[in-house]
Amino acid sequence: MLVEKYFPKNFSEIKGQQALVKDILAWINTWGTEKKALLIYGPPGSGKTTTVKVLSKELGYDLIELNASDKRDQTVLNRIVGNASTSKTLFGYKKIILLDEADNIHGKEDFGGSKALLEIIKNTQNPIILTANSYWEVSQSIRDNCKLVQFKRLQSRTVFARLKEIVVAEGIHVEDETLMRIAEQSTGDMRAAINDLDSLGNKLVKGDEKLVGSRDTEASIFEALSKLYMSNSIDVRKDFFDVDKKPDELLLWIDENTPKAYKGKDLLEAMRLLSTSDIYLKRAFNTRNYSMWKYASDLMTGGVSVAGVTDSRYIPFSPPKYFQVLGSSKKARETKKIILDKIGKKCHCSRKVARTYLPMISALFLNPKKGALISNFFEFDMEEIKFIDDKNYRKIELAREELLKQPEKKEKIELVPIENQKKVEFKKEATGKELSKETEKQKEDKQKNQQKTLFDF
Repeated sequence: MLVEKYFPKNFSEIKGQQALVKDILAWINTWGTEKKALLIYGPPGSGKTTTVKVLSKELGYDLIELNASDKRDQTVLNRIVGNASTSKTLFGYKKIILLDEADNIHGKEDFGGSKALLEIIKNTQNPIILTANSYWEVSQSIRDNCKLVQFKRLQSRTVFARLKEIVVAEGIHVEDETLMRIAEQSTGDMRAAINDLDSLGNKLVKGDEKLVGSRDTEASIFEALSKLYMSNSIDVRKDFFDVDKKPDELLLWIDENTPKAYKGKDLLEAMRLLSTSDIYLKRAFNTRNYSMWKYASDLMTGGVSVAGVTDSRYIPFSPPKYFQVLGSSKKARETKKIILDKIGKKCHCSRKVARTYLPMISALFLNPKKGALISNFFEFDMEEIKFIDDKNYRKIELAREELLKQPEKKEKIELVPIENQKKVEFKKEATGKELSKETEKQKEDKQKNQQKTLFDF
C-alpha cells in the first residue's frame, strides 16, 4: 500500500507541521524540566502518530505503543504502560511511551483507565506521549498534567504536494487537477488522500477526475459555529448537516457560544429563536413527532445566523458548561464511591454504614495531623482527601510528608463500627458479698500459681 510505502522516514518528510515538530523535539531534549507527558491533539491524518514514530526512530528511542484496538483498562495500563514508564531497556536505551487515541479511553472495556493513566503520568521516568482527535474528550485531570500541542488540519496545497511526490516516484502521470481534487476532498487528512490515490490506481492515468468520489467527513463543530456567526445567512444550516451532534446537543453548543458573538438586541433576538427551537425539540420528544426536529434545527442554525452581526473576528468557542457539570458530578460520585469502599474495607462494613463515618472524618480533617493519620490508615489519595476537605487538603498532604520522615511516630487508628458500639453493655456494680467472693477466689488462684520451693516438698 502507498501509505506504508511512503511513510515518512525522517523529519523533513513530515508535511505541514514543521514548527510543531521542533516544539516536540525541544520537549524531548529537556524532558524532566517541565510536564512529563505530552498531549498531541488534532484532526485525523494531520500527522500526530506519524510524528511520534519518526521522532523515536530518529532519536534512537524504543517505542512502546498502545493503540485504540487494545484493551486499556486499569489492569492493562498498569501492567504494560506502568511497567514501561518506570523501567529501562536491556541495554539502557531510552523509551517513549505512545498512547494513541487517548480520547477513546472510556466505557466498560477501559474501566479505571483514566485514573490509572493519571497515576502513571505523575510517576513516570520516561516520556509519555498521548494523541487525540478531540481535545475535549480527554479528561481534564489528564490535560492538566500534559504539555499541549495542537496539530492543525493540513492545507490542500500541502496534501497536493505530497501526492505529487508520490506519483512522480511511482512513475505514473496524473493530471494536477485530479490530484488537487483528491487533496481538497480529503479535508486535510493526508492518510485518507493517499489511500484514495492508491484505491483508484491506474484509472487515474487518463486524468478522469470524475472517478474521484466525494469523501464522507465529519464536520468540526467549531468550524460550523464559526460559519454560523460570520456568514449571516440562512444557508448556514447546511454546514451543520455533517456535524455529528444530535439537535439537543447542538442547541446547547449554540446557546453556550451565542453570548460571545452577539450583543444587545442581536443577542436578544438570537436567544428568542433558541428558546423557540427548544420548545420544538421538547414537543418532538414528548409526542414522538420527530418531524419537528427540522424546524428546531433551522431556527437554531440559520435563524441565529441572520439574527445578528458579530464584531469579533475571533470567537473563543467552548463546549457547553452543562457537559462539564455532568462530567464533574459523575466524577464526584465515583470518588465518593471509592472513599466509601476504602472505609468499608478497613472497618468491615457496608457502604451505607461507611457513609455515616464521613462527617466524623471530615471533622477530624480540621486538624491536619489527624487528617494525615486517617488518610494513611484508609490509604486515601490526594483527590479523595480533597473531596472530603477541599480547604485543608494541602495542609494534610504536608502533614503526611512529615509523617513519612518520622515513621516511628505513626499512630494506629481504629474505628469501631457503629453497630458494634451499640452492643457494648456496662456491668452492674458488684455487691459486697460478690466482691468478697471475688477476692477469696483471686487469693486461691494466686496461691496455686506461686512457684513451689524446696521447703514445699
